[in-house]
Amino acid sequence: MKQTIIKGEWLLDGRGNPAIEQGGVLIEGEKILRVGQANALIKDAPSAEVIDCSGQTLLPGLIDCHNHLSLDPRLANYLHRMDDSVAALTLRACETMSIDLQSGVTTSRCLGDREFLDVECKKAVIEGRIQGPRLLVATRGIRVSHGHGFVGYPFDGVDWIRKAVRENLKRGADIIKFYATGTLRDKGDIKSYISQMEIETIVDEAHRVGIPTAAHCVGGIGLRWCIEAGVDTIEHAYFISDEELNLLAKSKNRLVMTPSIFLTNARIENLPQELIKGHYQQRELAFERMAAAVTSGIKFGVGTDGMHGGLAKEMEYLTQMGASQSDVLDAVTLRGAEICGLEEKVGTLESGKLADIIGVVGNPLKDISAVGQIRTVILNGQIKWRQSDRIK
Repeated sequence: MKQTIIKGEWLLDGRGNPAIEQGGVLIEGEKILRVGQANALIKDAPSAEVIDCSGQTLLPGLIDCHNHLSLDPRLANYLHRMDDSVAALTLRACETMSIDLQSGVTTSRCLGDREFLDVECKKAVIEGRIQGPRLLVATRGIRVSHGHGFVGYPFDGVDWIRKAVRENLKRGADIIKFYATGTLRDKGDIKSYISQMEIETIVDEAHRVGIPTAAHCVGGIGLRWCIEAGVDTIEHAYFISDEELNLLAKSKNRLVMTPSIFLTNARIENLPQELIKGHYQQRELAFERMAAAVTSGIKFGVGTDGMHGGLAKEMEYLTQMGASQSDVLDAVTLRGAEICGLEEKVGTLESGKLADIIGVVGNPLKDISAVGQIRTVILNGQIKWRQSDRIK
């Protein structure tokens, strides 16, 4: 089997070890054989092809823990554009997957799309028919009729929700996603649109067959119910209180943070008109509570929530909130892999793992914005993009 050595100026293995100067990764097929000094690897495998990534720091491929394939905040009124035809949404998804891959995202956890198009995109990537990251898919997001969730479908009552979960599982869901709360506070309150019993039903149906659950939840009683029910990940938590942070810290639940919805002006301006003012008015409080979460010691993952190609910017926001560069980098590599249940396959550069590797300019442990300076993207041992190349 063909062997390849990826040679960089520096290498960060994702396990917290010191950076390796003139580091390299020896690949055979889709897996990593060894990591170490590039010259030593070349000496031990003289017939291997050498890919010279001079001037680049090699890292594990990035993991976007919260994404939507056909959601595109570049479009005006983008939330309502989820009502476009399935054909239009699928074409949009093909474009956004390419953007994500070129930005260094090699694994994308997709938390809801229309008409099971994410399942078909996942199959197409595996079969090599389209280019994109490795996908974990939630199929239809589950919401209740009067609740939040532009990417979700309405299901009401325990029996209907139970059936929806089972249908999602039958169609190939890797995760079950539901919407507990809205995104904005309503007159200072955070309502849970879904009942405690409905949440427990979702978790029971998914966990009984070994499938994790994820909840759109910004805080309030819905967050407490999600923790008590054992929901695997709390998504967003924009207005989480100190008391709720303590409950989360004592639980086994994970937190996935997505700052851009409140912090990126261009995204806010493309919201439906009725939502724009509220996002600006509640921005300061959302920043304060997200900062409390990142400095609390709770381990978190990071997602773009559809800001395709923007994972590096989400990481910058988190450092502005007080997170260290190493903690944020861990969130999009090893910890992201743990959230996805893929820690045995990806998230670090080490022997036996899949060869998901990116090359960036600069040292992200000193300046996290370096993650946005992508020059090389390798997925499953295959070079997908290099600077000045188009995705092959």
